[in-house]
Amino acid sequence: MRVQLSATLTILSLTLNTVSSVGLSVLEGSPVTLTTTQHEDKEAIRDIKWYFNKIRTIVSYLPKHQDVEMGDLFKGRVEFNETDFSLMLKNPQRSDSGLYTAVLDIRGKGTETAASYELSVLAPVVAPTLTVVSNWSSSDSCNVTLKCTGLNVSLISSCNGTFCSQEGGDRFLSIAFNHTIVSCNHSNPVSWRQTTMELEPLCPSYEADVAPPAGISPCLLKALLLSVGLIVMVTAVITVHISYKLQKTK
Repeated sequence: MRVQLSATLTILSLTLNTVSSVGLSVLEGSPVTLTTTQHEDKEAIRDIKWYFNKIRTIVSYLPKHQDVEMGDLFKGRVEFNETDFSLMLKNPQRSDSGLYTAVLDIRGKGTETAASYELSVLAPVVAPTLTVVSNWSSSDSCNVTLKCTGLNVSLISSCNGTFCSQEGGDRFLSIAFNHTIVSCNHSNPVSWRQTTMELEPLCPSYEADVAPPAGISPCLLKALLLSVGLIVMVTAVITVHISYKLQKTK
């Protein structure tokens, strides 16, 4: 019974002292500060250590003696705050990606995890390329096939002057169409770049001022515009004729 109770208390202690890791993405070279949960009784803290990937000591601090000892791996590259126990990486590199944990040694309680971060240091994305694969146009229609390429991923887009479809790509690479401009967008969690291309020079039949709504072909739109123009002209002629008759009668 005593053995079972001891095992139960041990499991409960491990559960209470476990902190879920927080995922954090930062831009390479941009300072980042890792904070800890504040302990109620700082006087009871004998020491605090920050670890990299659980085995490499980044910094060790003894509050009683105000003694800070930096590990060789991060010496000169981090700043430790003796008041709130936070850790700042001044110039993080991609090789610094990994698990960062802060562990407190508390008098009468043992060790306790005060922070845990799964850090991803990412380089800024490069500007994507947007190239023409094929181009076909006639007097009343147009089709342009474009290739949008980012890092290790690409997509094909077919544009008809009013709409651009998309095949391939992922959530970090997409294509968008805004009136006469096609944009290729490349991103990651910390940066974003865009490359644009004017569609009008590739589609001579495309009229920038009157873009047909979705579902209406350019031929039908031209026929509608011509019909409206004729109706306006006929109405104007009839109006002038009636006005002339009225004036002549008077």
